[in-house]
Amino acid sequence: MATVDKEVETDEFLLDEKTLREIETMKGAGQWSIVWRRIKKDKMGMLGLYIVLFLIMMALVSWILLMVDNWLTNANLLLGDPNNPASLNNLYIELWYPGMDQSNPIVLFQHPRYQFADQSTLPPSWEHPFGTDRLGQDMLSRVFFGASVSLALGFIGQMTTVIIGTVLGSIAGFYGGIIDNVLQRVVEILYSMPSFILMIFIIVLFEDVQIPGGKYAVVIVFFSLIGWGGTALIIRSNFFSLKEQDFVEAERALGASDMRIIFRHILPNSLAPLIIIITLGIAGVIFTFAALAFFGFGDPNAISWGDDLNKWQNNLLDYPWMPMFPALFIFFTVLGFNLLGDALRDALDPRLKD
Repeated sequence: MATVDKEVETDEFLLDEKTLREIETMKGAGQWSIVWRRIKKDKMGMLGLYIVLFLIMMALVSWILLMVDNWLTNANLLLGDPNNPASLNNLYIELWYPGMDQSNPIVLFQHPRYQFADQSTLPPSWEHPFGTDRLGQDMLSRVFFGASVSLALGFIGQMTTVIIGTVLGSIAGFYGGIIDNVLQRVVEILYSMPSFILMIFIIVLFEDVQIPGGKYAVVIVFFSLIGWGGTALIIRSNFFSLKEQDFVEAERALGASDMRIIFRHILPNSLAPLIIIITLGIAGVIFTFAALAFFGFGDPNAISWGDDLNKWQNNLLDYPWMPMFPALFIFFTVLGFNLLGDALRDALDPRLKD
């Protein structure tokens, strides 16, 4: 005899046993605990989370290793093996700790900036899992240490645009009127601009200007000035729907200032769309920077996936491993952030699934 889920009748609708169990599970849980439970049920979202966490750990570890190696070298603590000129001249990323023989440090990677002419264009092997390029640089080392630059560009670029868009969108949505009209006209102008072509123009214009961070610093500044429109419009619409709520009226009655209402009460209730914007936007910014580098408008002095992809794009048929591995890591980075962003969007607002 087939079993039928028990149903509980309420004043308006029927709830089956599965729905009741889910409600019971969520009872007493905080908002972010509920979001996490929803994400865990999304297999593709969890895959995106694992990819993003792996890439972040790779970027952090590579940055720490490079900083420690530079510090040991500058402090004359890392002397290297006197019988190995490459080690002695710090052509490897090596690890040394107090009490360890300075002439025999632990070799971790070939240094991503140094070249070994006798090891050029070697295919992937146990010694060089990603092969070497035409300059004799180890591709695994280049890809590993390029993660910190590529992810930093994506994070800094997206966070800057989000901060600008959030501040302007909050003010326009809260006060409305002429401020809101001006914001909408400015956003319309920004949307009418061919942003990618403009970024290329700005790079060429400031090519000879010596500033900290090189060309990418110029691109981040310009990208921040023209890329905040979408965030501003989303935050503005949230403010329009929230500023008439009872909790805001209660704060006004208690004499709270406008800034307190905006940043202490309304803005925290707009975190869900902001998190989605940041997560999905990082992937877009990384891809934009990689595309600029691919077309030759990157920074040749930087160790990044996009610059390596540009450098060896013409060697795809002869030495496919040179452009392939940087391209794969760009692909997996964009894929991971997009999968995670989609999962967060569904978890924060399940109605979007319908």
